[in-house]
Amino acid sequence: MNEERHKYERYIPGSSESRWADPEEIKSATTITRIMVDTDNCQGCGLPIISDGYTVYVDDSDTHTLVFGATGSKKTRLFVMPLINFFALSGESFIVSDPKGEIYQKTSGLVSAQGYSIIVLNFRDLNSSSFWNPLKLPYELYHNGKIDEAVSLLTDFISSLAAPQRRVTKDPYFIELGCSMALAYFLFFIETATPDEANIYNFANFYATKATPEATEEISRCVADGSIASVNFKGVLANKDAKSTFGNVAACVSSMINPFIIRKALCQVLSKSSFDVRNIGKEKTAIYIIMPDEKTTLHFLVTAFIKQTYEALIHEAQQQTDRKLPVRLNIVLDEFGNIPTIPDMASMISAARSRNMRFFLMAQGMHQLRNKYDEDAETIKGNCDNWAFLTTREHALLQEISNLCGEILFNDLDGNVKTRPLISISELQRLKKEKGEVLILHGRHYPFVTELPDIDDYGFKTYSLLESRAQQLPPIVPYDVDNVIADIKNGKRPIPFSIEKFGHNTFFSNEGSKEKIVKDIFDW
Repeated sequence: MNEERHKYERYIPGSSESRWADPEEIKSATTITRIMVDTDNCQGCGLPIISDGYTVYVDDSDTHTLVFGATGSKKTRLFVMPLINFFALSGESFIVSDPKGEIYQKTSGLVSAQGYSIIVLNFRDLNSSSFWNPLKLPYELYHNGKIDEAVSLLTDFISSLAAPQRRVTKDPYFIELGCSMALAYFLFFIETATPDEANIYNFANFYATKATPEATEEISRCVADGSIASVNFKGVLANKDAKSTFGNVAACVSSMINPFIIRKALCQVLSKSSFDVRNIGKEKTAIYIIMPDEKTTLHFLVTAFIKQTYEALIHEAQQQTDRKLPVRLNIVLDEFGNIPTIPDMASMISAARSRNMRFFLMAQGMHQLRNKYDEDAETIKGNCDNWAFLTTREHALLQEISNLCGEILFNDLDGNVKTRPLISISELQRLKKEKGEVLILHGRHYPFVTELPDIDDYGFKTYSLLESRAQQLPPIVPYDVDNVIADIKNGKRPIPFSIEKFGHNTFFSNEGSKEKIVKDIFDW
């Protein structure tokens, strides 16, 4: 009986209390790896929990991390920049959003010295950017007969294009119809363009010249009945007689693609790909996404790139015998709450761990996440076993962190046993920025307050900044939709989406009934 009581003693109410974790128990945890930063390689990497700038104890597990800190709280200098260097020393791939270009400036020298394949999507200085064609992978999948995968990538890309409008509208009706219309046009374009023609600039011009009820109906007559494109065209054309409805829907699509019509240099950067995202999980690769922080007009491209890369790498992981990427990928999203909503983010963060992918999300507070992700914000938060807290004035978040840290027992002046928070809301707001004080909630361990050094106080070997080289922007091969339509009508081209082209109707490219696929399309 005594043995049984002893076994459960710590769970009997009033027999124990919360407490601060001891540094030694943090260091000895099975998830923690000790690394030395002045070497050429490390045997692990992850969230720094204890660090003096030379010896660092990091969480090398597959755990996702959420860092909370208001603007100016040093999230980037205490976490993001050291993380990038840890990844480089351990040979793991990473993608990092870099709002000001400072992360690239501070870390690219070391990353380059470690022999990484470095990709820089520079939307601040397009002449110094690598090239990425968001339509290249869907195009290749489609023409290799992988219709479902291609359509999935296209719908994700369209969702990213529509995200800025969804953020400001209270009536999503026209936006959803616009997404359906955009998918129909994208499918026709992907089907009929050549590899050199398949880029967003040509698509934007194709749509701009054919976004009328008459032109849309003409195109719809050129595609096979029962195809995904045909169903979506018909869904839009059902409103053709209500000109205001068609006009509103067409205007939504025009808003989605407007950034590409007015920015020729951007379209040139997006007209071809200088790398294959599917290799990121096969060889150590560094991807910096530099984006203007003073305006958000191009932030949707960050969302589009992250989503497409994730989907491509999930497929690559599924091809491995252990269903994991050979090289672990770390996705570090600085200012996560300021980029447009990533479609299916809650599902992504749930599935990533088993595929050898980790997320590190930097946010200003929970209110910011809920504005972007609604109920999914709780799933995202719940899938991050590591929380790091710097500062906030958001009372609900302060209260939640205080509650998570638990309570301790104490005796009042009369000798009565009472409880109080381990750390109060007031104390949470007084963590010392100049000392790099951070409250860490690491897995199932007790709370821990640590002091992390600034990136300038680390002992990493120093290397010169990897200078970005100006690149000549490629010319864009034009796409002539009128010739395409004429060739289809004259029998010089097969009917798009026809059985003759693929040996099956692309509508039925996967198992399932026609009715189910129609429902899925319109639900989407």
